[in-house]
Amino acid sequence: MRLLHTSDWHLGRSLHGFTLHAEQATAVDAIIRLAADQAVDVVVVAGDIFDRAVPPVEALRLLNSALARFDELGILTIITAGNHDSGDRLATYSGLLRDRVRIVGSLADVGTPIEVDDEYGPVLIYPLPYLEPDIARHELAGADGDLARSHESVMAAALTRIGADIQARGGSRAVAVGHAFVADVAVSSDITTESERDLTIGGVQVVPTALFAGRGLAYVAMGHLHRPQVMREADPAISYSGSLLRYSLSESGHGKSVVLVDIGAPGVPVALERVALPDGRGMARLTGLMADLLGEAHAANRQEFVELIVTDATYPERMHARLDEVFPFALRKEHRPAGVDVDAHGARGDARGRDPVEVMSDFVHKVTGREATATEVDLLRSVYEDVRPG
Repeated sequence: MRLLHTSDWHLGRSLHGFTLHAEQATAVDAIIRLAADQAVDVVVVAGDIFDRAVPPVEALRLLNSALARFDELGILTIITAGNHDSGDRLATYSGLLRDRVRIVGSLADVGTPIEVDDEYGPVLIYPLPYLEPDIARHELAGADGDLARSHESVMAAALTRIGADIQARGGSRAVAVGHAFVADVAVSSDITTESERDLTIGGVQVVPTALFAGRGLAYVAMGHLHRPQVMREADPAISYSGSLLRYSLSESGHGKSVVLVDIGAPGVPVALERVALPDGRGMARLTGLMADLLGEAHAANRQEFVELIVTDATYPERMHARLDEVFPFALRKEHRPAGVDVDAHGARGDARGRDPVEVMSDFVHKVTGREATATEVDLLRSVYEDVRPG
């Protein structure tokens, strides 16, 4: 059996006010053609199919068209809700969809597989919608009461349900499709990007990969992290397909892809193949003198999404207007004179990619002249977690 693993389409998303609909449509079309060419049996989308709970009409139409085309090819499509999606809203009409379209957003479905048969018997595919700890700790609670308020706790409970079901069915070929931050390291720019929404609960958002071991799973198709990467090689293999497009400047050097997963006879490890997607509009971070940026050296970047750092000693006349004339898709423009220590003059206002609680703690230090106490940091984190988007 051949699966195609993709995630984080974020249909309806824009980039600094620029629409990405055409680029998203091109990438989705490439996935559909790849699925047809590679005789894919199942397409799994591991969360964040939309960028927000109530997506724009053109995003709905793009998804509907894709699902119809997969169905016409005889391909089963399984979509799970991510942290950007509204799980209940996404799955509202799941009972009315075509037989080859399954959308899972309810926590009540955790532990119930979708069975797909091939010449070796059934493959059990377990959809795991995003497990928001403040909700899932109640929904997945056992006889001992509510679970601890953490991503690790609710994921462990979900995996226990899955493991028990696999054992009861005597299955040996099982796949989980989830949406979380799964890793064996602390948060790092090596594995994260600026376009991922923070999932921190109690200061922690990482779920250790070891939590998935010994559950009877052969492969875990993950969504949430936008950088394509393998987090575990076996028992089970765990990988992120990465996002459909580059959604932040921190992804300027990333290629985007999907994962083809071949599931063979029982006991045979899955085989993974990463296949590149169209790059869409280019993306670059450019630094230099105003004259150099406007000259021919960067002519190839003029139709790309760019960040422009101008290093002239003095602020150039009409800097923004002149750059916009040459770079119509400029996302960010900043004057940063060469040789000037930015930190010596205080941090600039851009806090993207930083822990929001760290930013607030810095503010406490700035206005009080002292470091925030542990009690104050705990209070800031608690309030932030109460008001941040899910």
